[in-house]
Amino acid sequence: MYESKKIVMKNIVLSTLIFFLILCLFPLKSSYAISLELSAEQIAEAVEYGQKNKSIEISLFSKPWTICKEKGKGSATLFTPFHNIAYKARKFAIEHREFTQRDVMQAVEIGDTFTFSVTVYGDEYNFCLQYTAKLYYKDDVIQPEFEFIPDIAEASEFWPDPPSHSARLVFKFPTKGIDLHELITLAIVAPGGEEAIFDFNLSKMK
Repeated sequence: MYESKKIVMKNIVLSTLIFFLILCLFPLKSSYAISLELSAEQIAEAVEYGQKNKSIEISLFSKPWTICKEKGKGSATLFTPFHNIAYKARKFAIEHREFTQRDVMQAVEIGDTFTFSVTVYGDEYNFCLQYTAKLYYKDDVIQPEFEFIPDIAEASEFWPDPPSHSARLVFKFPTKGIDLHELITLAIVAPGGEEAIFDFNLSKMK
């Protein structure tokens, strides 16, 4: 009889632990999905992330939103509303400026676009002039609604060895009709038509 009660109690404790584990897992899963309209809690979390990590290198700071090729082949960073707020909060903290509610609202305004900052490499000072981009989503090919291409590239970290120049490009795409739990693919197109592919799993990003 005693052993029977012991087994029952053990099963109850085990079931309770499993139940609470499941409750814990659901918030973790939802917290790592892009939101275009952030709650007050998400905004506070983004500000805290930016201010708390003001001293680390920007590449490490933005790593959760960045896809990197091998060294010298380029990278692409997605600025979600969460990432943009965190980035701005970090910048203000470094500059010892107050990050006001107005600044937060301005950072949130990118919510209707996917904004990508892309680093590309080449051997000429003007190699990037004819670069463009497109976004693959399921069977759709989406063109950018905004792009920034610098006229002159900078000396890369490999200078004077190839690739001796690098440039940072910016592309913005509309978010309308895109499921934020799906995969999107950014294609950076070189003048000859060669595409550098960057896959972003939106369900795993804030």
